[in-house]
Amino acid sequence: MKNLFGFLIKGKNPWPLPEPDGREFIVRRAEEGVKSRLSAMDREDDNVQRAANFPSWMTHMFGVLFSVGALLLCVAIEQIGEEDMTYETAVSQAFWYFIGFGGGLALPSAAFFVIQAIHRKAVMNSSAVKEHEAQYERVRREALENMLVPETAVPVDVLAYPYTVKKGKQTGTLLANPLVNLPVYAFRDGEAICLASEEYVVRIPYDSIVSLSRIGKKRLFVGWNKQEPFNKGAFKPYKIRRNSNGQMSVKFCYRVEIRGSEAFELLIPPYEFETLSPMLGYKALNVIDVKK
Repeated sequence: MKNLFGFLIKGKNPWPLPEPDGREFIVRRAEEGVKSRLSAMDREDDNVQRAANFPSWMTHMFGVLFSVGALLLCVAIEQIGEEDMTYETAVSQAFWYFIGFGGGLALPSAAFFVIQAIHRKAVMNSSAVKEHEAQYERVRREALENMLVPETAVPVDVLAYPYTVKKGKQTGTLLANPLVNLPVYAFRDGEAICLASEEYVVRIPYDSIVSLSRIGKKRLFVGWNKQEPFNKGAFKPYKIRRNSNGQMSVKFCYRVEIRGSEAFELLIPPYEFETLSPMLGYKALNVIDVKK
């Protein structure tokens, strides 16, 4: 089953993104001039993210070092709690080595992540980035208006899948084949749900929806598009996690199976289900639990 928002990436530069695998459901497209400006904005977005974040290899390395250091400190803390712990036994069991080596790894690693957060905040709050975001929003609104997307359309996330094909084998473009949190605008259009990006409008008729499933399997994805942090407020109950590679994870998600020229799936993160389910017609009333 193909992801409705699967993107076949060719070459090292993904921009401009190709149309999704579910292109047969596209009913409107943005004008070429607007698409060119959006592609330029996307490339600038990449530059901003590279400037705001330290290299991924550094983040991964310090994440591993922090994990090892924290593990050693936990072993030392467990030893402290033993009733027969004395200075002599602590020395013989390398207690102080665990404390020193564990702290020597964990504390600098923690400092790295603090410095990274401060650096990212400084870059993202700069006047140049704010102006870029404002200009991006103006172009985005122009594109949506040209494609007749109503102002009442709701911004939501769906889980897209960028991939490459090598030697006839499909593989994800990102570490551990994670999905990508793709922002779209959702609205009803007669007996159909529409999902609009800045470049096209996908219309899914209700009679093409086969089933709606709740998949009880952990899913990795990258990107967070909400203003509120993933682990606070309305999103806290979903227990979203982020690992040392910057990947997010949810314990389950929803799958809308769609019948077209072939079978497609639309993957919905759990925190968007309440928003999207009223737009899925009567099929949203019959959720099937599956494991994968």
